[in-house]
This record gives sequence, C-alpha cells and structure tokens, in this order.
Amino acid sequence: MVAVALSATVAGVAAAEDASTTMHELSEASDFRVRVSAALVLGHTRPVGSLEALESALADVHPAVRVAAARALGSLGDPAALPPLEQRLSRDASASVTAQLRVAIAQLRRTPGDDNASAAGGHRLPPGVRYLVELGSMSNHSAVSGSRGDELAQILGTSARARAGAMRGTVFSDGDASLRQQAAQRHVPVITLDGNVTQVTASRIGGGTQVQVHVEFAVRRGQTLKGTVSGAATTFGPGAELSEESRRRLEEDALQGAVQSALRGAEEGLLVAAR
Repeated sequence: MVAVALSATVAGVAAAEDASTTMHELSEASDFRVRVSAALVLGHTRPVGSLEALESALADVHPAVRVAAARALGSLGDPAALPPLEQRLSRDASASVTAQLRVAIAQLRRTPGDDNASAAGGHRLPPGVRYLVELGSMSNHSAVSGSRGDELAQILGTSARARAGAMRGTVFSDGDASLRQQAAQRHVPVITLDGNVTQVTASRIGGGTQVQVHVEFAVRRGQTLKGTVSGAATTFGPGAELSEESRRRLEEDALQGAVQSALRGAEEGLLVAAR
C-alpha cells in the first residue's frame, strides 16, 4: 500500500538538507507515488518554501498528488494557502480532490479560538464531543489492482476523512496525539474506521458506461470490532467509448458516493459502537 511507504518516508526525512530534494521530487519525479509522498513529507516537516511548492503541486496532472498537496497545505496551517486552495476548488474536476480541498479550506478557516494549540502542540477537544473518529487502514480488494488500486485506496481515505469530519458531535483526529490524550482524560471514546473498496465494476448500458463501487468500513474501538457499515454508488457516462480520464472520473465519483452512502447518518451507530 502507498500509505505504508508514506509513513516510512515521513519518519525518515529529518535533516534540513533533505527539503530541497523533497521539493525536487514533488515537482519532477515521474512516479506519482513519489510525488504524493513528497507532498505529505513537506506538510509534516514544514521546511521553508514548502507553501509555494505545495501550491504548485495543486496543478499536478495526477489527482492523488493534488489530494496530497491539499492535505499538506491544510496541515501547514498557513491562511496564505486559502486563495490557491479556493481557486483550485472552483475548477478541479476530480471528486476526491475537491473533497480534500474542502477539508483543507475548512481547517484553515477555523477561528483561533477553535483551533488553538494545546500544551501538547495539537488542537483542543471541544466541549460536548461524543466521540473521536480516526482512520485506520484503507485498502482496496476489488478487481482493480496495481497503481490504480493503490490510488483508489487513497481516495477512499480522503473521502472518508472528509465525511467523518462533517459528522455531528464528532471530532476527526488526523494523527493528532494531543486529541487522543485529551479524549482519554475526558473519557471520550475513540472509534477507528478501517475502510475497504470491495468492488469496482463497469458495464455497458443503454449506449453508455455504468460504474458501480462498493465500500465497507469496519468499526472498532481499540482492537475490538464493533460492527461494519457498507455503501454503494453508481455513476453513468454516455457515449460509445470513454476516455481514460472519463473512466477514472466515474470511478472516483462512484467511490465518493459509496463512502457517503456508508457513512450517511452513521453518527448514532458509531455512538452505539463507542459504548
């Protein structure tokens, strides 16, 4: 999985001299996975020049890189990134990218009182929160394999992150250790969602192409499985032949719709699982 490689890369980049190498990889690497990794590293390490490099990466040809750049810009916490994020949101055709752009914009628009750093260096857990949600593993077990399969797993995570962040009474923890610590101190349950793309199918129907995507999320508290939720969505593209870009867009739109289907109205179910 790409996520495993990303974790190892983030942990390994510490020296200041590596920043220029990472920025070069972000702009020049031929493998989109290397560019994705470089974007997330910059968002984690925040070297000088990372804002400008990530803004440029918002125009990358590969949607997974644009997703990573938007996520990294949100992590930087610099409101100067708002204009390029908003500009990209107005014209990006990828559902997964626009979902992450909205998440990053929401992060940067938070008022200082809502998003002050705690003593541990993270964010404050607001009063009245019912549970903390975090993402576990995101995988793809559909018939789509290779780099596209890895990409679908990453898009699954992006869509789940955006949906979980919008749930009522919920705070989404994107690896924020301070939020977890505060949750433990206040006895707020922590729920983990492990996602899986279980099926991606395409078929010819009525002079066009129909794409259907199924997803499933395992809901656990710690290592205890509390249940599963699943969803599916279908998209349709007209015409005798679809371009590669159009087919990918149909898959991404259906995947995002499947995530919405699985997690729509899931707040009460997750509350039950948290007990």
